Order: sequence, then structure tokens, then C-alpha cells
Amino acid sequence: MNSSLPPLVQDQGLPFDLLLQALTAQLDKAQAAMAIKARVAQLPLTFALKDINIDLRAYVRVVNDEIYVRPAGPGEQDASVLKMAFTTITKPMIEENAVDFAAQTAPSLREALGDAISDEDERRLEQIGVRNVQQLNELRRNAGADVIARLSRLPVNRLQQALLKASAPRVSHIESGGSVEGREAMGHRVTVQAPGMRIGRLPRVRAAGLDVPVVASGDEQFVLAPMAIQMGEDVEIDFGDGPTQRLRLAEGAIGEAVSP
Repeated sequence: MNSSLPPLVQDQGLPFDLLLQALTAQLDKAQAAMAIKARVAQLPLTFALKDINIDLRAYVRVVNDEIYVRPAGPGEQDASVLKMAFTTITKPMIEENAVDFAAQTAPSLREALGDAISDEDERRLEQIGVRNVQQLNELRRNAGADVIARLSRLPVNRLQQALLKASAPRVSHIESGGSVEGREAMGHRVTVQAPGMRIGRLPRVRAAGLDVPVVASGDEQFVLAPMAIQMGEDVEIDFGDGPTQRLRLAEGAIGEAVSP
């Protein structure tokens, strides 16, 4: 083994995505340097690389579904050869094909599922493009749990537990109406995300023996108008087509099924 390599690379190599990021980062630096040279020196003509082809002798390992690459050292003859060809891509092409991170407001799998999902299960779902709870619920509705289990190679029982928690209602926003001339202008408004709610069906919500009005509903969510004494208390939500859910009226609270 080549002792001149860093310890991490000596042990198992670099994750393949980090290797590509390191290569492209250095190409970005070279591109920036050429741009500065052309602008500062006001060169009418300069040179650039059209394509780059790299044949890398390396050892390839697969650890927990991730590919690791360790470059071969002197005298190591049994290494594989990785052939990589780099080309260029413009900014509009990147924006057209990249993930819109700003638009992803849904909780991540870890935030939504907590202990109900392991690191390995999270990685397997990410490999099929599921990175947040909204994507998981959409895939469940469009394809079903059996398809998700087959594609992600997750045990059905663990997947069912994750899906059950992902479909639970959760408090996403609490708004207070404030006051006018010392009087309360509008009570609290609590927005509840409800992935399992059917279109056109409003849930019945009760807390402290009293109904909690549902003042608005939309795409998999509804808005409650609880009284001040009900804030911070547990409410029971009956969607009419499944087990009753218990949910605390507090920011970020997640519901759970009420045992019969």
C-alpha cells in the first residue's frame, strides 16, 4: 500500500462523489484563472481545454452501497482502470437540471421520522430520489408501499412504520392575531399539515371536551382556530377514515394514533 497517501485514502479510499467534486473544483479554479488572465491582460486570444479524459488506476470498493476509490500506488499492478471524460455545461443547463433547494420546504426524512428511520434506511430512500417526507408521501400515493419497498430494498415492516409516521398530522405554523385597543382581534391560527387527509373531507377536532373550529382547508392541510385555553393542549383529530390522531397544539408537534 502506498504510505505517501493520507490515512483516509490508505484505509478505504475516497467516496466517488468526493473524488469528482475535487476534480471539478480544481477545474473551476483553472477556469477562473483563465478568465482573470483574459480580462486583466486584455488578451485578444487565449487557450482553453475542450475536453478532458482521465484514465485513473485505482482500487474500487463498495461499502454500505457507496463506492470508494483508492488510487493505486507504485508497484500495484492489479488495480482497475477508471476512464473518466469531462465536458462542459453552461449555467442555464445547471439550473434546468439541478434540484431546487429553495422550493423544498417539507421536513427532511430525519426531521419528520426521527428514530423511525435509520441512517441506512434514509440512505436507501435517498438513492431512489426520496429526500423529504412530502416526496415519501407522494410516492406512496402514486406507487404504493410495495413498490417503495422493492425499489429501496427496505423491509416492509420498517417501511410501513416510516410511512405511518410520515402520514401523521403535524403543526407547521402558529399565528397569533394580536390585539386592537387592548382586545384580542383574532385568536390563534394553527396550520396543520395532514398528508392523509382526503380532498373535500374536513376532520373533526376536539380539545378539553370542546370542538376546535376548522376555519380553512387546502392541499393536505387545514387551519384551526383554538381558544387560548386550548393552546399547548392535546387535541384529538378524527379524519373519519382511520384511527383518531392525538396532536399537541405546539410548534412542530407531530401526531400519533390513539390506541382504541
